[in-house]
Amino acid sequence: MRVSYVELFIHCKKVFRACGIPYGCADDGAGVVTWSEFVGLEGLHVLQQEIPNMHPPGMESVALLLEDDGLFRFDGYKQSAIILGKLMADYALAMAETRETVRVHMQNTTRSHLLAQPAHYVASRNKGCLINYKTKHGSPMWILSTPEIAYPVFAEGARAEEIMQHNLTAELGQYETANLSSDDFWLVCTTETNLITSCIRNLRQEARYGGFYLTESAKLKATFEKNYNNGLEIDDHIWEQLDQIGSQTLVEATEESRLRGAGEMAP
Repeated sequence: MRVSYVELFIHCKKVFRACGIPYGCADDGAGVVTWSEFVGLEGLHVLQQEIPNMHPPGMESVALLLEDDGLFRFDGYKQSAIILGKLMADYALAMAETRETVRVHMQNTTRSHLLAQPAHYVASRNKGCLINYKTKHGSPMWILSTPEIAYPVFAEGARAEEIMQHNLTAELGQYETANLSSDDFWLVCTTETNLITSCIRNLRQEARYGGFYLTESAKLKATFEKNYNNGLEIDDHIWEQLDQIGSQTLVEATEESRLRGAGEMAP
C-alpha cells in the first residue's frame, strides 16, 4: 500500500501512545520513524524491534548522571533511542545557547540508524551534529550533519573510526568515543559547524580508496523527495501489525468520564 507522510506519522503516533509514551515524546518518536522511513532507513522495521523497549516509567527515570564543562552523561533507563535521540537533541540545543559545543553521552539505551533524524534536526536548527555508536555487529558508526548539507552522512567501519579520531578536536570529544559499548551513543551539538564539515570532507576523500562504507547525504535526500512526492510504498503486513498495536490506545480521561465511571463515550 502507498501512504503519505502525514498518514504514516499519525499511524506511528498511535503506536507510541498505545505504549504509554507521553504526547510530546510520542510526537517526537513518530517524527523520527516517519522521516527515517521516507529517507530509506527502515524506520518501521526498527520501530517493530524497539516496541519492547518503550515503557512510560523509562521516561520518568531518565537521569543526568554527570555534568562537566559541556559534557553531560545520562542514564536512559533502557528506554528506546527512537525517543531518547530526539530528547537529547533538544537538550543539547538548549545547552548550546550558552556554549559553543555540547557533548551528550547516553548510556543504557538502544541505538540504530534512526539516530540520523536527531542529527538532521540539530542541523535544521543551524548547528552541527555528530552521533556515534556501535552497530549490533560491533562496527563503529558515525552520523554527521551540518546546516550546509541537506541530509546526514553515514560513515561505518574501523577505517572510518580511525579517520574520525584523527580529525576530531578536543572540543568534539577526541578519543572519548573509542570506548563505546553496545547500549550507548554520543551526540555532539556545536556552533563550530566547520569542524564537522572538515570531518565530512576528509571522509569523502578517503572513501574513494574504500576501506569503509559511506552513505551520502544526496542519496537520502533523493529517496525522501521521491517518496514524499509519490507516496511511500510500505508492506501491508507491517501496517496491519502496527494498526493492531495503535488500536489499543486508551482514550484520555476527563472529569466527565470520571463521573460516569467509564470512557468518554460511555452513556
